[in-house]
Amino acid sequence: MEPWKYRFRILNASNARFYRLQLNSGQSFFQIGTDGGLLEKPVKVKQILIAPSERVDVIVDFSKMAGKKITLTNNAPAPFPNGGPGNLNPNTTGTIMQFRVKVPLKGKDNSKIPAILSNITKLTRTNVKRVRNLPLVETFDNYGRLLQLLTGKSWEGPVTEKPTVGTKEIWRLVNTTADTHPIHLHLVQFQVLQRRSFDVNFYNRTGKIRYTAPPIKPALNERGLKDTVRANPGEVTEIIARFGPFTGRYVWHCHMLEHEDHDMMRPYIILPKRK
Repeated sequence: MEPWKYRFRILNASNARFYRLQLNSGQSFFQIGTDGGLLEKPVKVKQILIAPSERVDVIVDFSKMAGKKITLTNNAPAPFPNGGPGNLNPNTTGTIMQFRVKVPLKGKDNSKIPAILSNITKLTRTNVKRVRNLPLVETFDNYGRLLQLLTGKSWEGPVTEKPTVGTKEIWRLVNTTADTHPIHLHLVQFQVLQRRSFDVNFYNRTGKIRYTAPPIKPALNERGLKDTVRANPGEVTEIIARFGPFTGRYVWHCHMLEHEDHDMMRPYIILPKRK
């Protein structure tokens, strides 16, 4: 490759593994996009955490790396976030790929990363039609086999999430499990509002949320349009969406393949407006 700027569109297509990407040269990524398109402004980051099905759009500047080899590495534990370091092999899962900046520059690189990329309409809490508390649950079936469920219900259970087309809702993903779950909604692009720690034991006993820390805003590189969000253990992750433009039956689910196969997938229905 030549020593200039390159744009990479990265998809985590692993069935369950998370990646925390870094360049061993110590240089930064310039993230310009998320799942749903461009961010409003580029975000300069040293590392990028990406869950199964998440996408990031980045620019890496190799203009000062002529003749060098740069390795893209991963240091995310598996399972995430509490897996042991022994599950990460630096020679396999810890190494993603190598860039060899060996080709002479054929022309001058006059490209610049724009300061403004897009204009995203922020969804606010004003006129929200409904706020839903949606627990992420691990339990067992009658044979002692692990079940991972959304709202404690199986795929075959009656549909309980029925937003009306064109309305805004806030979904609180209440993660009572020990894993980070990449929660994916079909049809819509949403925005992440905040994450907040809560008392899991109290919630399991009472079904009520008792927060234990102030809310945390999403990172700058997570403030774009999203269709997949990392719901961390012991946290309530709030997302906001305007449901539409179509009506009908869709699904929301954890995008870790083994989890959705163990029933961490639910249908939801977007209803037409009442006449």
